[in-house]
Amino acid sequence: MEKPRINSVAVGGGAYGDEGKGRIVDEYVDYFSKKLKVILYRDNGGANAGHTVEVGDKRIALHQLPSGIFTKGATVILGKGMVIHPQDLLEEIRQVKEVNGGKLPVKIIIDEMAALSLDTHRAFEGVVKDWQESVKGTTGRGIGPAYGDVLTRRAIRMRDLKNWDEDKIKKHYQLYAALIKGMDADLAKAEVNRLASSGKELVGSLDQFMSKLKAQSKELSPYIGEVFTLLSNAWAKPKQFAMIFEKAQGVGLDPRYGVYPDTSESDCTFAGISSSSEGAINADQINYRVSVIKATYMSSVGSRKLPTLITGKIAERIREDAHEYGATTKRPRDVAWIDIPALKFFNKMTKATHLGLTHMDIVYPDTPIKVCVAYKLKGKTVGYRPDQEYLLKVKPVYKEFKPWSREKIQKAKSLKEIPAAAKKFINFLSKQIGAPIQIITTGPKREQSIKLIKIN
Repeated sequence: MEKPRINSVAVGGGAYGDEGKGRIVDEYVDYFSKKLKVILYRDNGGANAGHTVEVGDKRIALHQLPSGIFTKGATVILGKGMVIHPQDLLEEIRQVKEVNGGKLPVKIIIDEMAALSLDTHRAFEGVVKDWQESVKGTTGRGIGPAYGDVLTRRAIRMRDLKNWDEDKIKKHYQLYAALIKGMDADLAKAEVNRLASSGKELVGSLDQFMSKLKAQSKELSPYIGEVFTLLSNAWAKPKQFAMIFEKAQGVGLDPRYGVYPDTSESDCTFAGISSSSEGAINADQINYRVSVIKATYMSSVGSRKLPTLITGKIAERIREDAHEYGATTKRPRDVAWIDIPALKFFNKMTKATHLGLTHMDIVYPDTPIKVCVAYKLKGKTVGYRPDQEYLLKVKPVYKEFKPWSREKIQKAKSLKEIPAAAKKFINFLSKQIGAPIQIITTGPKREQSIKLIKIN
């Protein structure tokens, strides 16, 4: 077996997304940029992802661009495994330039093999929502139909956009117009989502659609290229290049391992890095594969029903204190107690080497922290299964933990300063889930984090 590659870190979601991955990625990018050239690679998802980045006194929401985008001199790659919406990406690039003095702080490369996610996909998803209950929890960003095109071998790729394959793109529009017409709707008159600052727009006629997309093609073409060679060469030079991989969503949203049918469409495990890079990167050799979860609770946005769902005042309290609203949709998230059977399964499937714990400061002196340690079904102890109907039947078995001081955990600068109750809790999580804790965040500010294991 080959040795792990030094100076390589992958960060993924260990639960149902929105775990705080972006902040962890930003820390690693900043750390490595002080001594090496940094390549930051995003391999899955599209405009359904979301995180907020603070630059000085300004905040911008990013969806397709990864965290670390403001680390000067880094190379940011949007990989083959993504589905990319051209107009929204151009808007993100514009916002980054705006807060950075009119220039990009990084070099952006879009893999020519990445698939397009277009307004046609968003319109189709919107029409299907009226027909099919299982897609009610989607973000409205057309992600499912875009990945569907990949699986049915009709995807439009970034190289088709750059080379302007007019016939292929025209046929794509005509196909979706016919599909939507079959559901008594008009593609041209369909309204589709934009980034929050832009509201909604009509898809428009074939000519309008083609004209708009051709203009976007001209703007994006300088960023589109072949990345396999770059990735292969950089991976082979670990003393020159730090390679950081940012996953979108979480393992609990993976179509194979999540709460089906309310799942995403891309590979949410670390293995997706290998397929997205066409084998240039061996995900199993990434030195630190950090699966990020919230420490004292979990959150979920969508229609899935979790066994450990929290309701009532404590749920409202957590939601408001931790700002539990979807970064992309702004929908209020469900909150739930930590679910060991699910997290242990997710960790096994994604092959994480370490855990990252966020939100260590979401604790209350009058409320014990509950952790589900097992499921019971018809009197027997059972494990997690990726099936909503099954999960509706199981009954969680809880273990309670004494809360710690929020003030003390927020002021802690090292492991020694962490309250004893918090140490006991994180040691329990590590043992139960089956991976050591690499990093914890102790408050909302960037500097409120503690690395329990030094990275190299």
